[in-house]
Amino acid sequence: MSFDLGLGIYQPTLTGFDTGFDEGGYFNKKNFLNRNFLYNWGVFYEFFYNARIGISTLTSIDSKKDIGLANQSSVDFNRRITYRFFPVETFFRWRPRIELNFTLMPIWGRSIISLDTSPPKQSEDWSSFLTIFTDDDIGLNNMNASDVMVSNWYGYGSMLGFRFYLSSRMAIDFKSGFMNNRYDEKKWELRDQKVVGPKMKIDGLPIFSLKVIYGLR
Repeated sequence: MSFDLGLGIYQPTLTGFDTGFDEGGYFNKKNFLNRNFLYNWGVFYEFFYNARIGISTLTSIDSKKDIGLANQSSVDFNRRITYRFFPVETFFRWRPRIELNFTLMPIWGRSIISLDTSPPKQSEDWSSFLTIFTDDDIGLNNMNASDVMVSNWYGYGSMLGFRFYLSSRMAIDFKSGFMNNRYDEKKWELRDQKVVGPKMKIDGLPIFSLKVIYGLR
């Protein structure tokens, strides 16, 4: 059993979060931290002498205070994109301290958007916020402060890796590969209602990760 913490880097096209920026801006201007940087953690179990299975996540986070909406209201915005990997990894020791590995992984992706709104304007604020992504009129009623927009999708990926063992329990692991995600902006849900979310191109993406690994045994 081993645990890892690290970071990932990729370059998605999050078109929906660029909407309106030149006109005063709804969201933060894109930069390395809110577009390309991913937080990583994972747990792996070695079930064979040269194979592991596990779960690993890469997460992108963004937030902005006081987004001005068309209804003259201001809300705090939070966005999270999480890629959950369920990897199967094979490896071999090229040298006593050097390992080469190959990973195949199905992906369960999820994105969550939340707004910090004040009653009694929650329904009006959410309806106004959704017009950023679509011209369709969305009727929302009885919204709560804890309501969030959620989108789920599936995908797959593969990676090649290089691991250097600092000791029998600790190692540094670098991987590069790609991932394909079957995301559809029309399949968001808000209070069990289908809504249109931001356009994001997250298929066919090169991805890189660097992490520190600690083994329990």
